[in-house]
Amino acid sequence: MKEETKEEEIKENDYQDLEETAAETGEEAEIGKAEESREERAEALEKELAEKEEKIRDLKDRLRHLKADFENYKKRQGNRTEEKVDKEKGNLIMDLVPIYDNLDRAFKSFEKNDDKESFIEGIERIYAQFDEFLEKNDVELIGAEGEQFDPSKHEALMRIESNEYENNEIVEEFERGYRYKEQVLKPSKVKVNIKPSPEEGEDDNESSKAN
Repeated sequence: MKEETKEEEIKENDYQDLEETAAETGEEAEIGKAEESREERAEALEKELAEKEEKIRDLKDRLRHLKADFENYKKRQGNRTEEKVDKEKGNLIMDLVPIYDNLDRAFKSFEKNDDKESFIEGIERIYAQFDEFLEKNDVELIGAEGEQFDPSKHEALMRIESNEYENNEIVEEFERGYRYKEQVLKPSKVKVNIKPSPEEGEDDNESSKAN
């Protein structure tokens, strides 16, 4: 009986050892699988990182090319703008040249003939010609005398105090002003009236009556 019991114990111990071995083998297998999975993920991440780095390099190259193209575009546009400005200046000068030539001829004719009436008529024609030039190039005179003073287009060189004019009314123009479309090229230089206050006017009237 004792021998059978021993045999049973040995079998039971062997069975437990087999179970433990199987459990250990299973754990090792799971560990192995986990390690393989980590390696696969690491490889996938490295591959993804390499792809992104390649994309970044491509984008940097494209950006450099775009920047170079834009710089070249700016240079071309700058050259075209200069050419356009030079052409416009040339056209403007050619519009002025006939006026200058007519003025030169008028003075030379006056020196030879001393004909004042003809000289004045010539100057009047040249004056009209210059008005046409200004109109053609969208240059207008700025209204002044009789208008309200506007600091955006008038420059007050003198102020007077009088009841004969409205307050801030321009009573005299010293130099004409010019406007190109909406841009003021040169403000009109003017004399402006500042109307006396009623108190000052009453004092003046009382003084005149007393006298």
